[in-house]
Amino acid sequence: MDVILRVLLGDQLNESHSWFKQKNKKVVYAMFEMKQETEYVKHHIQKVVGFFLAMRSFAKKLEEKGHAVEYFKISDSHNTHNLIKNIKVLQKKYSITKIEYQLPDEFRLDVQFKNELKNLQIPIKSYDTEHFYTTRNELKEFFEGRKKTVMEDFYRYMRKKHKILVENNEPVGGKWNYDASNRKKWNQDELVPLPYETNIDCKALLKELNEAEVVTFGEETLTFTYPINREQAIKQLDFFCDNLLEFFGDYQDAMHSSQDFLFHSRLSFALNLKLITPREVVEKVVDVFHKKPSIVLSQAEGFIRQVLGWREYMRGIYWQLGEDFKKKRIFLIIKFHYQIFFGQEKQK
Repeated sequence: MDVILRVLLGDQLNESHSWFKQKNKKVVYAMFEMKQETEYVKHHIQKVVGFFLAMRSFAKKLEEKGHAVEYFKISDSHNTHNLIKNIKVLQKKYSITKIEYQLPDEFRLDVQFKNELKNLQIPIKSYDTEHFYTTRNELKEFFEGRKKTVMEDFYRYMRKKHKILVENNEPVGGKWNYDASNRKKWNQDELVPLPYETNIDCKALLKELNEAEVVTFGEETLTFTYPINREQAIKQLDFFCDNLLEFFGDYQDAMHSSQDFLFHSRLSFALNLKLITPREVVEKVVDVFHKKPSIVLSQAEGFIRQVLGWREYMRGIYWQLGEDFKKKRIFLIIKFHYQIFFGQEKQK
C-alpha cells in the first residue's frame, strides 16, 4: 500500500498538532528510540528515561485514536539506531510515496534532515511544530538593523503583539518589567509545598537501557517524577498556579541548599517535549492573575517573562547563530557553571 511516512522526534509530542486532527489510512507515523540520539553527547539518565517514557506514551495515544504507528524501541532487533537507516527499514515494509517531518528544534538534526532525506529520492515536505509563539527567524527580523539584541526590547514586542498584560498597547500596572521585585532571598519564611510528582515506574526501561549499553551520567531512580503526557502536564500547570505562583516572582532567582525547586513550576520538561504549549501556560497564568487576588502583578509578570520573553528570545538567538551559538563567550560561561553545579564526578 502506498503511504506517507511522517517522522516524529522525541520532542514533538504535540497532541494538538494539525497532523492529528483526522485519521488517514495512508499515513504512517514513525518514532525511533535511537543511540544516534543518546550518543552524540552524554545525557543525564533522567533525560533519556523521560524522553523514552513520553515517546512510548504518545505512540500509544496515537494508536488509541486510530493512527498507524511504527515504533522502534531501543531494544528492538530491527532498530538500526540511525534515522535514515530506520526509514530504509520501513521502505521494505511500505511503499513510501512521501516523507513528511516537523522542523527540528536542534541545528544538528535540522542539517541531517535536509542533507540526508533527499538521498532517499522520495518527495519531502516539512511542517512547523505549531508550538512556539515565534517562527525561527522572527527574532532575527525584529532586530534587523539594530545595534543590540536586547531581550527586553523583544519581550515588549511580544507582549504587545500577543496582547499579554497590556491595555491600549501599554503594560498593565504601568511597568513592563518587575525584575527588581524578583530577587528576594528565601529564608524559610514561606513554606514550600511538596511538589506534584507523577512517580512513574521506570524499572523495565532502565533494564532495557542497561542491556542496550546506553551510556549516561547521573543517578538512576526507579521512578520518574515529571509529566510524560498532556494530562499530567496540565496537572503540573494547575498545581503551579494553585500552590506556587503566589510566591514565584519573589523567589524566582533564589536558591537554597534545603530545597531542590522552591516555587518553580517544573514545566520545562513538558514544554520542551511539547506536551503543553507556551501559549496555554501563559494564558493560564494571566487568567489566574485576574481571578486570584493573592497573585500580584510582579509574580505573574515574572513567570510570563521567562516563557514569553526568555524562552522565545533564546530560541531565536539559537537559530540566528546556528553552529556559532555554542562558541559565544556567554555560553562558555554557562557551560563552566554547569560543570560546577553537577560536579565532574557525577558525570562519570
